[in-house]
Amino acid sequence: MEDPSNMARLKMKLSYNQRMFIDALKEAANTEDDSLEAKDKLLLFKEAILLFNNSPEFVPNAPIDVMRQGITFKNNPDDFEELIVMLRVWINSVKKSRKPTNRLAIGFARWNKLPLYVAFVLLLSSMFSSGLHLTEALILGHTMDYIKQIAIVIGTGYLSYASGRGIYYKILAENDFI
Repeated sequence: MEDPSNMARLKMKLSYNQRMFIDALKEAANTEDDSLEAKDKLLLFKEAILLFNNSPEFVPNAPIDVMRQGITFKNNPDDFEELIVMLRVWINSVKKSRKPTNRLAIGFARWNKLPLYVAFVLLLSSMFSSGLHLTEALILGHTMDYIKQIAIVIGTGYLSYASGRGIYYKILAENDFI
C-alpha cells in the first residue's frame, strides 16, 4: 500500500494522537464498502500520506472522538469519509492560524482584559479621528501630510481589527467554546 520506510519515518515525527489518526485512516481505507471504491480510497489515502510526509503539521493532533464532536455531518458517511472531512477541517484551521492577523489576534488574546479593551478602544478611536481629520482636510482643501494620515488610518485600523479578534478569541476561550 505504501512505502514502509516512509510510513515508519513519518510516524517517528508524530505525536500519539497523530499516529492514531493515521492508523484509523489506514484501517478505514482498507475496509470494503460500497460507498467508495477500494481503489479510490487507496488513492486518497496515498495522497494524504504524501501530504503528511511533506508537512507533518497537517496530521490532526486532536483525539478523533473530540474531532467528531466538533463536526456535524448531514448524513451518515462511513468512517473513511468522516476522517477525510476531519482532515480537511484540520488543514483549513492550520492554514488560518498561520495568517498574520490571526497570530497577532492570538497575541492580543493573551493580554489581560482591561489592557486589551483599552487598547481596542484607543486604536479604534485613533483610526476614526484620523479618518475624520483626513476627510475634513480633503473636503475643505487644507494642506497636510496626507500620506502620514492614511498610514495612521490603515495601521490603527489593522491593529484595532486584530485586537477585536483577540477579544473574540478571549471570550471563546473563557467560555470553553474552543
